[in-house]
Amino acid sequence: MPDAETLQRKSPWPKAVTIMVVAGIFGGSGLLFVRMLRDMPGATLDKGTAIIKTLGGEAAKVARAFNERTVREEFISHAAEMAGTSRFQFATLREGEIFQREEAGSTAWGLIALPKVVVEARAPVEYSYYLDFTGRWEFAREGQVLTVFAPPIAANPPALDVSALQFYTLEGSVWRNDGAVRERLKDTLSGALRKRAEKNAGLVREVGRQRLAEFVEKWLAEKFSDGRDLRVKVVFPDERPLSPAEKSAR
Repeated sequence: MPDAETLQRKSPWPKAVTIMVVAGIFGGSGLLFVRMLRDMPGATLDKGTAIIKTLGGEAAKVARAFNERTVREEFISHAAEMAGTSRFQFATLREGEIFQREEAGSTAWGLIALPKVVVEARAPVEYSYYLDFTGRWEFAREGQVLTVFAPPIAANPPALDVSALQFYTLEGSVWRNDGAVRERLKDTLSGALRKRAEKNAGLVREVGRQRLAEFVEKWLAEKFSDGRDLRVKVVFPDERPLSPAEKSAR
């Protein structure tokens, strides 16, 4: 009578059964995975992205986007859509402004000097600042640092609260019409406000730098699978180092 070892060697059934069991395990697992994907709720299964994420990778990578030179276009498109305009408005200043005008005159063909007239205007003014998405934007990546070369800070037309505008005569004379001097001061307010808006831009520079860096970092994290690993640095035009050609031109 053959022993058990001889029977096992001659009979193909043990091996066949083993193969069938293994195939059943893997087949069942594959079927289970397919069913899992099929049965996932629509809210959690975005047909184009959730499956890819489940498998452990995404096609969109920061490095590839830089190689394809698509970062700028995608950022501008996304930013304009989020802001609802072509401007990234980041700061507003509200200040009480004071403007003065001094005039001196003469009579008798310039032989007799008249007392000077000094008038003053006071009003609350709102200054708002933005970066233009249609301006010059550049992006450069070095290691884990993304440098954003932004366009210059620009100012919207200052908003003067005309209802609170007040005039004062600081120095006057019965020989002079201070009302006419006030009107001339009023006519110069628009130009004076624009100059102050430009001057005040330096006050909001760091606010703009921080707000833009936060905006870009959030966009990178949402757009690219490896975007949240980058640190964003913002550089404005007057902070960029001059090229050798620009230095020699000066």
